[in-house]
Amino acid sequence: MIFRTAAKKDFAALKKVFRPWTDSDPNISDFLEAAFSSDETRGFRCELVEVGKTIRAASLWCSDDADQIRLAALGSGPGASELQADERLMRELILQWSDAGVKKVTARIPQSLASTVIGSLKTCGFILEGVSSHCGLAEGPDVRMCKHFLHSSVSHTRVMEFLQEILLSLGYEVRPEGEGFGYRIKTDYRLPFIFSSWHRITRSGPDIIIHPPARILELHELETLFFPLTIRSKRDKPLLLPMEKKRAASLIDLPPTNSQQNTLFDSRTLNEHRTIHLNNLTYSYPTGIQSMRKGLPVLFYVNRIGAVGSGRIEEWFLDEPKNLYNRLDEMGYFDPEDVKEYAAVSGPRSGKVLVIRFNWYKPFKRHVALEEIRAIDESFNPQRTRSLSPESFRAITLAGDLVS
Repeated sequence: MIFRTAAKKDFAALKKVFRPWTDSDPNISDFLEAAFSSDETRGFRCELVEVGKTIRAASLWCSDDADQIRLAALGSGPGASELQADERLMRELILQWSDAGVKKVTARIPQSLASTVIGSLKTCGFILEGVSSHCGLAEGPDVRMCKHFLHSSVSHTRVMEFLQEILLSLGYEVRPEGEGFGYRIKTDYRLPFIFSSWHRITRSGPDIIIHPPARILELHELETLFFPLTIRSKRDKPLLLPMEKKRAASLIDLPPTNSQQNTLFDSRTLNEHRTIHLNNLTYSYPTGIQSMRKGLPVLFYVNRIGAVGSGRIEEWFLDEPKNLYNRLDEMGYFDPEDVKEYAAVSGPRSGKVLVIRFNWYKPFKRHVALEEIRAIDESFNPQRTRSLSPESFRAITLAGDLVS
């Protein structure tokens, strides 16, 4: 799958992809034409993902302000749902918008498209912001969604305070209740004939419980909602994930050889292509997993090259290779004999392999060689999967994003 900026040759195909949107809002046609206009003041951009030279998903957006984006349309092409093309496209855009310092993205979705678009946006951290209604049966309401970007980190010790601040900013009212607090939509913001009951967030040991119905609120849920937010816990140690170049090339996009800096709003990015690999699963020795959690940062290291990028853990599995092949379709990408070589040979994990599914992968602007890493952390050893100190991880990622 290729992620790239649309070119003039794509115009006819894009008109078909965006047709459901133009049927609801004829202005979308003008926005699409503006994306190909030489007049940069019109401001619209169009990015797409394609497989086999067929456009599977496309986005149309503009910058309303220095740190505000308006997503005008998110169109789906043939085979989009099977490939999760719209979600993959949106994650690439979120990564680039994050690098550009964007703070908020807004989207208005016609009711006729809501059932197909809202799910993909929610998976990427968008939240419902409201409904723009029409009085009458002829037209359904438009759904308004947004994605907030928090370029910061929050200590696990103040997550409850952070949640209260966020809920207040989203239009809820909050009241203290025992070891936690209750929250509900403010009366002034409710639709007619709606009566909002109180929900509660409490602590139970290290866990945060949200109810009713009672369930654990996991840290990675907040990190996705407010990406690139990170939540720091004393137990959290980023994971070093080393691999050979052959496997890395089939899984991740490696840094370019030319380390000249580009940004999302730099015209030099307009003709660049980026590969999105359909498999985001890899395997390693079952080490360094004591503090594993969803959302934990990962540093990708390629032998004889260096650190090449970062991501986050989506989920992980620890099992014997035969069970992993039966359980995970993506294991079919890998040679079973090679996977077996990564099984532990002794101890409680004997015969088991660690498999990690990752997301939010971002290649560095340049690779960080072993010698440079050891100048940061003398104890750095890339031989096997292991934990890194948060300080080393931060210094290495900063070095990878520096350009000469």
